[in-house]
Amino acid sequence: MKKYNLAILAASTLLFVVGCDTDYINDPDSPVSAPSSQVFSNAQFDLAFELNDQWVAGRGTLQISQYWNSTDYTDESRYALRTSMVDDMWEEPYRILSDLKKVIDLNTDSESAPLMLQYGSNSDQISIARILMAYTFSKLVDTFGDVPYWSYGQIDNPDFQALRLEEGIASPGYTDAATIYEDMLSELAEAANTIDASGTTMPTGDNIYGGDNAKWIKFAHSLRLRLASHILDVNPTLANTVFTESDASAFTSNDDNALFMFGTTDIVGGPWHDAFTVSARRDFGPSLSFTDLLYNRVGPYTGAGMEDPRIESFFDKYVSPAPESIVADEVYGIPYGFGNSVARSVTNEGVPDAEIIKPDFSQPILTFAEIEFIRSEFNGWDQATYESGVTASMMYWGIDAVAITTYVATLPAASEETVLTQQYIGLYMDGLEAWNLYRRTGFPNTLTVPGDTFGDATFTTLVPGLDAIPSRVTYPQNEQLLNRTNWDAARSALTDGDAMTSKIFWDVD
Repeated sequence: MKKYNLAILAASTLLFVVGCDTDYINDPDSPVSAPSSQVFSNAQFDLAFELNDQWVAGRGTLQISQYWNSTDYTDESRYALRTSMVDDMWEEPYRILSDLKKVIDLNTDSESAPLMLQYGSNSDQISIARILMAYTFSKLVDTFGDVPYWSYGQIDNPDFQALRLEEGIASPGYTDAATIYEDMLSELAEAANTIDASGTTMPTGDNIYGGDNAKWIKFAHSLRLRLASHILDVNPTLANTVFTESDASAFTSNDDNALFMFGTTDIVGGPWHDAFTVSARRDFGPSLSFTDLLYNRVGPYTGAGMEDPRIESFFDKYVSPAPESIVADEVYGIPYGFGNSVARSVTNEGVPDAEIIKPDFSQPILTFAEIEFIRSEFNGWDQATYESGVTASMMYWGIDAVAITTYVATLPAASEETVLTQQYIGLYMDGLEAWNLYRRTGFPNTLTVPGDTFGDATFTTLVPGLDAIPSRVTYPQNEQLLNRTNWDAARSALTDGDAMTSKIFWDVD
């Protein structure tokens, strides 16, 4: 995991947030605009923090995907998402997108564009912003379905109405999710093709790749592979075309991983440091369905000769309070979906690993391991890329080389179930993408589902009409209040209306 000018980034991020003008690119007494590098830095930080914090992820996507569970208040594990959580899932991506569009505006406006050249060519800055915009829009689409959309490549498209408040569009129409996917794939291709691979762009504002253009090109092609895998069942022609176009230019090792490393202080530290240390929360532990999978008690690896060594890189064992300080003999999980009494009966549950809780945690954005599993799927469950994906994931989580070799040698052969279940394990800490995987494939088939029992308890959701793992998140209430006409049109296009049971277009499993 790499650090890129972290001290400079932390300072510039803080300066931008508090509105200090000492770092502006023009007259410090009469600044015209913030530097594009600071705006980009702010967008990256928010993307890594706000979309992975204790609300959007801790009580949302990390629980829906059953990596984590609630230790005490379990309404979210039965899909009763708080209004504020849903608001964040919608509003935070649009705030990030507004910053990324600002980077584009700064590099296209005739007055500001020449001033931005000190951070890289205008074209390269625009392209990198387009890539991260596609990533962010994909989060919105995969959560809600149809959403208001905008892209640089179709800047004059009257149907792409998001991010156009300055043009007087305060109530944007929604764009069909399949149309958004097609445009995101085009945006990524065009952006990758226009970047100077030998150049450097916004190095002090880029805490993912340190301004390395060649890495951004690989990221764009890798993101195309992820999106292509999503639509493989619903549009195989397009999916396979994208795979053919981008496979050779995508990630080739863990050195290519897109990671955002947070800072070492409370102000710029990661969301789990903020939750567990700054706020002293103890709300989350591992889900039993996940720990059982890692200990080979369920799933396709029950015949493997050893437990998954990543489990103790994912979680720390319970340690009893002093003076006894007894350490649990394994990582204990909390049964998922069975209510408060069952969750509270587990008193020795594990906690997220100390490496995750430390301030300078590196949030995975997209990894080589995931791309290898995608390659295996597109190539008919290829064995070599399956094993490579497992190896890459274990190396990323710091597993000893001998343990990796031993574990991989015990795995059953590549198949739909084994590859996709390993992909799920490898996606740990990216709850939304793991939920995407389950929705489109049905794997892993080890998740606890409504109707399952645990002792005398039955997994019953708190959402009327929902008797399965949700297919989407409902639109935020503000859309009903402030954008009613367009919300009405969007919900009428859904199979079950604006409900958690309505499926996103690529979900045909």
